[in-house]
Amino acid sequence: MTHTTNHIKKTSLLLAGAVALMVWAQPGLAQVEQAAAPCMPAAAAYQAPAASFQVQCPDPCPVTQQNLGPVIMPVIIQPAQVIEVPNAAPQPGSPIARFNEQQQLNRQLQKGSDITVADASSAAGLNIETPIRCEIPFPTKEIISNIPMNPDDFKMTRLDKNDPLPRYEVNGYTFTNQPLDLAIQNLVTEAGIHVFSDDGLYPEISAEDVRGELSAVIEELVNAGDAYFRYDATKKKLYLSRWARFELAVPGGRVGLFAVLDALRGAGITNVQPDFGTNTLYFRINTEKQAVIERLIGYLKEDPRLLMMDIKVYRLTERPDTPALDWQTIIQNFGVKRVNMSVGGIVGRMVITGHQKRHYSLIDSLQKQANVSLVSEGVAIMPNAWKVRFDIGQCARFQTPERDLSLLLQSNIQSPDRIESNISLDTINGEITSFYSFYTIDDNLSIIGIPGSVFNKDWKGVEYLITMQPRILRLVKEGE
Repeated sequence: MTHTTNHIKKTSLLLAGAVALMVWAQPGLAQVEQAAAPCMPAAAAYQAPAASFQVQCPDPCPVTQQNLGPVIMPVIIQPAQVIEVPNAAPQPGSPIARFNEQQQLNRQLQKGSDITVADASSAAGLNIETPIRCEIPFPTKEIISNIPMNPDDFKMTRLDKNDPLPRYEVNGYTFTNQPLDLAIQNLVTEAGIHVFSDDGLYPEISAEDVRGELSAVIEELVNAGDAYFRYDATKKKLYLSRWARFELAVPGGRVGLFAVLDALRGAGITNVQPDFGTNTLYFRINTEKQAVIERLIGYLKEDPRLLMMDIKVYRLTERPDTPALDWQTIIQNFGVKRVNMSVGGIVGRMVITGHQKRHYSLIDSLQKQANVSLVSEGVAIMPNAWKVRFDIGQCARFQTPERDLSLLLQSNIQSPDRIESNISLDTINGEITSFYSFYTIDDNLSIIGIPGSVFNKDWKGVEYLITMQPRILRLVKEGE
C-alpha cells in the first residue's frame, strides 16, 4: 500500500509558523494530528507523566509535502492507582437517586404490580390511514379517471446531517482487499478525520490510482461498499452506516401517495411513515432499497397508469333455518351467464363476473342463504406491473381476527379490455391462497369459500367473501 502522504495534500496551505498539535491518547498509541506541517520528529520531546507530546519547531517551521501526515509513537502507560472511596448515600434528586427510582419502576412494570401492558398500549390501535383509505374517498366512481400530477415534483432528500468535507485533492490512492472503513480511514488520517462505524463489518474493496477531490473519492468508495457516510465537521468525525434516513415528496395528491406507499410495502419496505398533510413519505433504508424506490419513481414518470381496487371483506354466517352455504346454488340464483370465469386456488375460488347492478349483485343472492356483514373495506392503488401489499385488515375493528388480513396484488394493464393479475391472500401466519386471471376493467372479482377457521380455529359455519372492483387511474400533467 502506498502511504497516504503521497496521495493527499491540502489545496490551501496554512501560513507557516509555530503550531500547537493536539494529541489523542489511546492505550498503547498516541496520535499527533497536524493542523499544519510539523517539524522533524527529532524535535519532539516527551514530558512525563502525562501521555502526550509537544513538538518544538524552529522559527519558521518549514512546510514540505514530506512532513504531511500523522506521527504515531508508542506511549508507556503507568498502572493506575486504585483508591477505594466509601459509598455515600445518594442525595434526593441526584442522578443516582433518579436511576434507582427508574430501576424500581422497571421492576414494577415487569411484575405488573402497578402498571400493566394494557395501560401502556391503549393507543396501539390508532391508525390515521383508516379514515382516509377505508372510506374509498377517491375522486369519482368512473372506471377510468385522470389524476393531475407533475412527475418532476418527485423529490427524495436525505435527512441525516452531513457537513461538507474539507477541501483536499487525492492523487493516486491505491489499495487492495481492505475493509471499507479501513480504506477510508487510511485516506483521511492526515486530514485529522476519524472514521466510525455504526453497524458492524463492511465488505473488502480494492482501488487503483484513485484521483479527485476528497469528497468525491469518499462518495465513490462508500458506494462501492453499499454504505452511506455522514461527516461532523465540528468533531472531525466521519460515520459509516448501511442505513440512512430519507424523505420523499410525492405529487398526485393522496392517489399518488397511496400508489407509492402500497408499492413500497409490496417491495418489502414496511417502515414507511406517511405525512398526509404534506404528501410526504419518511423511511430509513439501505442502498438496495434506495435503488428500488428510485426505480419506482422512474417507472411512474414513464408509465403513469395506476390500477385501483375497491376492496370489501364480508363475513358470511349460516342462518339457523337454512342449509349450509352451497355456492353452486348461489351462483345459479345469481345467474350462471353473468359469471365470466372461475379460477381455483389453494383455498376457495375466485369468480369473475361482468358489471353488477345493484338489484342483482352477488351479495343479494348470498343474503337469501346467509347473514352477510361488512367487516372491512378500503382502496389499494398499484403502479402498472408493480406488486403492492394492501393491509385491508387495518380497516376492520382493532380486536377482530380480520385485522391480520392482507392482499398482495400485481397487475399488468395491457388495455382496458385485458388486465392480467396475480392476487394472494395473506395473514400473519402466511399465505392462505392465490389466484391468477385475466379480466376487463368493467368486471368484478370475488374470492369465495374462505373458511373462518383461517382466522379463528373455533369458528364453524363461517366463511368470507372478498370483492374487488378495478378502476384505471391515469396520472397526467396539469394542463394536459
